[in-house]
Amino acid sequence: MPKVFVLPDHIASQIAAGEVVERPASVVKELVENSIDAGATQIEISVSADCRDLTIADNGAGMNPEDAILAFQRHATSKLKSADDLFNLNTLGFRGEALPSIASISKFTCYTRTQDAPHGSKVESAEGKITAQEAGCAPGTIMEIRELFYNTPARLKFMKKAATEFGHIHETVQSLAISYPHVSFNLLRDSDSVMRTTGSGSLQEAVIQSGFLSGKENLVPVEHTSEIISTGSQTKGNLKLVGLIARPLHFRGDRKGILTIVNGRTVRCPLTLKALDYVYSDLIPRGRYPLAVLKLELDPSVIDVNIHPTKKELKYQSGNEIYINIQRALAKTLRENSMQEAAAYHAARRDMVVEENFSPSQDQPLEIANRFEERTAPRRDAAMRVSQIDFRDRLAFAPQESEEVVMRDEAPRHEPALRESTIEREHSFASHSSPSRLSEEDPDTLPQAGDVYKPFDQNQSTYELPLGWRLCGYLHNTYIFFETPEGLEIVEQHIAHERTLYERLLAMQQIPGRLNEFTQELFTSIPLKLSLAQAETLKQSQEALSGLGFAFKQDEATKDWEVSRLPIQLAGVNYRPVIQKMLDDLLEVDAAHFDLEATKSIACQSAIKNGMPLSQASIFKLVSEWLDTERNDTCPHGRPVRLKFSKEKLFEMFHPA
Repeated sequence: MPKVFVLPDHIASQIAAGEVVERPASVVKELVENSIDAGATQIEISVSADCRDLTIADNGAGMNPEDAILAFQRHATSKLKSADDLFNLNTLGFRGEALPSIASISKFTCYTRTQDAPHGSKVESAEGKITAQEAGCAPGTIMEIRELFYNTPARLKFMKKAATEFGHIHETVQSLAISYPHVSFNLLRDSDSVMRTTGSGSLQEAVIQSGFLSGKENLVPVEHTSEIISTGSQTKGNLKLVGLIARPLHFRGDRKGILTIVNGRTVRCPLTLKALDYVYSDLIPRGRYPLAVLKLELDPSVIDVNIHPTKKELKYQSGNEIYINIQRALAKTLRENSMQEAAAYHAARRDMVVEENFSPSQDQPLEIANRFEERTAPRRDAAMRVSQIDFRDRLAFAPQESEEVVMRDEAPRHEPALRESTIEREHSFASHSSPSRLSEEDPDTLPQAGDVYKPFDQNQSTYELPLGWRLCGYLHNTYIFFETPEGLEIVEQHIAHERTLYERLLAMQQIPGRLNEFTQELFTSIPLKLSLAQAETLKQSQEALSGLGFAFKQDEATKDWEVSRLPIQLAGVNYRPVIQKMLDDLLEVDAAHFDLEATKSIACQSAIKNGMPLSQASIFKLVSEWLDTERNDTCPHGRPVRLKFSKEKLFEMFHPA
């Protein structure tokens, strides 16, 4: 057995440095955090081309000569006085290992001066020796690190390329600048400024100035406060969540667009990641991740930051309670943002004055008068209505006797008339003097800004376009074109209807005791003809699917599965392939997400299909109901419902620089 002996301090510090200093970015993190703890409002980080020489300067409180020397001793800290302080930490650093660890693997010089001192101090550390002397310097602290890893060649060998190492430094400073938006940061590489923040205190400005987000994203502010209740029914302080989350149209293929800050410390927070995954699960594509910057403030007693040398991970008390609060806050934020947008355009439409009895006066241009006469002339295009399908049933409304509904297989007999009506419709698209209201006398006139379509049955609801919108085209029975005050919007009919049905299905599931009203009992059924994998999935998810309105039974003799009850949205379709596809979609889904994935599948397969022609009344109804949904940017699978082209973007496309 070898003899036991105590390691010299400089060797022990080098071993500790292996835990604290992984790469140059670790040095920057530790020293900048010390600057923040010292109350600095301006911090400058200068990095050499090879990332081995670093300078961190701040205007913080500084240190007196005695403290400056003592700070280079292992486990010397001003932030802890007793073991109990570990459970009430309000600072970023607390171990007293950063300075001695960094000094043990570099040539370290510190210039520091307190605000009221007549002069400062210069402390140098090299080869385990510390020297100090008076020096002239500005109030605050300057830390100079030279030849990082010069005495640890094995560590130096594992440094990556300079561009890679600087990328890690940039990410570190970026996250600190966002965590502390009231602090001004300036990051330089080889004397060139790479990142600068103003320290204005605005989180959104810090996020954009640091380059974490481009500024082109549609960001929604998050602000939530609640109490944390422990398992003993005792209040464990408040939870405060603030930050920014992007609308579902913006996402990434990795989690690098998510930044979580807990009590001012950038950490990996599995609770926040899990909450984001859940909230965006039916808003963005599978395998994609949202963009979010979230700052969580908790009572220090409910978290433990002393479980990892780099303080990148946390341990929570009442973790489930914290997760539920985060998840609900994020879901509520996105929902309320969509509702505010919907309310805004509804309010604008209510304020709009529509002239009911329009007629051209003598002093109006002749062109307008001619268009008015053309518009009010009788135009009963029966062939056009015959060639289209009204999907009223698919929108869960009873068919009206006053409207003609003809199935698609009848359309080919009217192809010549269809071509004629299409020409006439194109002529209507070209008219800029379209009516302000669709009337009974002219049911097929295209709706315009502020239009209200009134079906022939006066007891029906009216459907409105947003203020300033004009239906101006319908391409391939799929894409609906709208002129808007901002430019052009293109809506895909299937995706828009899928989102509408999905939100309706979710709402139905939230109404206790009323499931039977939204289901259809089947008098007869046919075998579903499931594969072995589909049958096994059905067996495992049968209980979850019953909550969506399904009821299945298995024939004891043939072992075939049959369905005896369906959600009402599937009552009018060929349900066997729908169920088969739904079960295929659920094959690789976690059991906790069965409900959402099944609901997505039902909505997708119940929605109007692309290529299926719609009447103008149906288009109007589809778009109006889609816009009324709480979350209408994407379909449940994350595909965008609309594409927007601003007038500026259209101009740039036609006039490239």
